[in-house]
Amino acid sequence: MGEFAKSLGPALLICGVAACAGLLRGLAPLEVTGAMPAIFLLLAGYFSLARHRFIRLLSDWCRDSPSRIVLAAQAFLLPYLLYALPLGCFSPTGFLKLWLYVNFPLLALMASVRWRRLRWLDGAAVLLLWLPLDLRLLGPLWPWPPGQSGYFLFGILGVPLAVFLFVVVRGMEEVGYTFFVRRLDARLAVFAFLLFAPLAVGIGLLTGFIHPANRLPSTVTSVGTVLGVFLATGIPEELLFRGIIQNLIFRWTSSPAASVLLASLIFGAAHLNNGAHPDARYFVLATLAGSVYGWVYRRAGSLMAPALTHTFVNSVWALFFRS
Repeated sequence: MGEFAKSLGPALLICGVAACAGLLRGLAPLEVTGAMPAIFLLLAGYFSLARHRFIRLLSDWCRDSPSRIVLAAQAFLLPYLLYALPLGCFSPTGFLKLWLYVNFPLLALMASVRWRRLRWLDGAAVLLLWLPLDLRLLGPLWPWPPGQSGYFLFGILGVPLAVFLFVVVRGMEEVGYTFFVRRLDARLAVFAFLLFAPLAVGIGLLTGFIHPANRLPSTVTSVGTVLGVFLATGIPEELLFRGIIQNLIFRWTSSPAASVLLASLIFGAAHLNNGAHPDARYFVLATLAGSVYGWVYRRAGSLMAPALTHTFVNSVWALFFRS
């Protein structure tokens, strides 16, 4: 519990900022206060599973006990119950979808661990985690802020769930999920960004994929955008594509180059549905970006370096350009 408690500070801080922002936007105080416990629990899991000692304690508790693994996985359903029941928006169908989302990849990985010839289930578990979110199959279960879809909450749920499944259950300690930034991480992130940004901006402008923004953003907007990109895009996408997919490909091929290349192509293909219709320019730019993130990840051995690089790239795009 001590390791879990150490993660409460960041969770409380972000909840406080979210609550203040909601009240400033005119949301009803009851809606804000009713949603905060669930968001706090999501964020507490998000940060707790980044702590090595907490992961080790949880792994030791779950080791050689399928019943404990299954029981621990059900904790990922609690934030939705804590959100939906007090606010009167509980959906039995939505809860069933969420239960399937948590337990189907869990069963796939438990079978993969037990029977070596079923290691293809590792890839199936990745798809079961990724596609329901990417295709928005779960529906708007927790519409925060009120009136919106709240899909970013699924991303915040998906991160600790993926870490639990692949690090605790599957034993992939090399994933490197952490919020500790080393000097090496910062140097690699800045170097990779300075190397990639001019190329990406040049390709984007020449092909007409991006255009300069009409006005410069405010300081508050910039800070909010960078933090939002880091927590809701940089960390989740790097965990999936580098921490899990790139590592799985490396396990299957034993080739660092193949793992970076294939994970980058998958990353590029995953961006084809980010818009009204598939765009080859998006695929090319995302694939190039994925190769840079993959190289940084291989050099650093930690998700912080590619997550920071990813955050720098996406933030500059969001703040200074438009599609």
